[in-house]
Amino acid sequence: MTIFNEKLPAEFPLPAVIRTVVCCDLDETYIPTACDDKLLGGVAELESYIESSAEKKGILLGWVTGTNLASAWRKSRDYISRSPHFICCSLGTEFYWVRNGRLCPSKTWSERIHQSGYSREKVDSIVCILLEKGMPLRKQPEDYQGPYKVSYYYPEGPTMSNDFAYIQALADERRVRVVFTRCNPAAGDPTDCYDVEFIPLSCGKDQAVAFLMEETTLPKEAILAFGDSANDFAMFAQAGKGYLVENADPFAIKQHGSSLEGAYCHGILNVLKKLQE
Repeated sequence: MTIFNEKLPAEFPLPAVIRTVVCCDLDETYIPTACDDKLLGGVAELESYIESSAEKKGILLGWVTGTNLASAWRKSRDYISRSPHFICCSLGTEFYWVRNGRLCPSKTWSERIHQSGYSREKVDSIVCILLEKGMPLRKQPEDYQGPYKVSYYYPEGPTMSNDFAYIQALADERRVRVVFTRCNPAAGDPTDCYDVEFIPLSCGKDQAVAFLMEETTLPKEAILAFGDSANDFAMFAQAGKGYLVENADPFAIKQHGSSLEGAYCHGILNVLKKLQE
């Protein structure tokens, strides 16, 4: 199945005037991983609220996720009844607007990647050096790979700090961005591991937020971000406010200092209901 050939559910109403941009992580934030949790995820309540309030409150809502496009589509199919306004997937390396149930790649975003000078060959050369050095990198499942993203797991260990510094130096030499974040087992990741992900310099969850600010000409304060793990912190830093849902990874909650009252979409909905009260 090719996602471009299949129509998505109709997207939320597009407000004439956008006042707030809502950026939601997907796995364990907008969509629960476990089937039992999906029954109580609150997506129907959130969808109903956005459908009735998007125009009045000027809400533009989308996903900013580490999973790739095919995976996002598979996880959302038969779960959501409304598509988001935009999808930024593969750790903020692909950006699509959703229009009339179809995905429309952003030409502006694609040009940013082109100008960054990113190439898969550069990443392959870095990985080759690391594997020859004996670094304990394990390639992640296909759901977490993308056309502009290569992802590995790295198990915690005594040489981690030195290894990460070495990886960073190689990436800097080749003008490739590398992102290190602690994994979230609740989303299907192995325990006691970190993500090591290679992407273009112009990409990332934080860059997706900056891009949305440029596209909508809104200030930072108008951007809300929701997530469940440490890889959402970069997005939080660029947004006006960042929130961890109640079911977030305990490590992330400890680092962030707080979480919402409400898991999954319930937590998102509780915040949106307070907009412009």
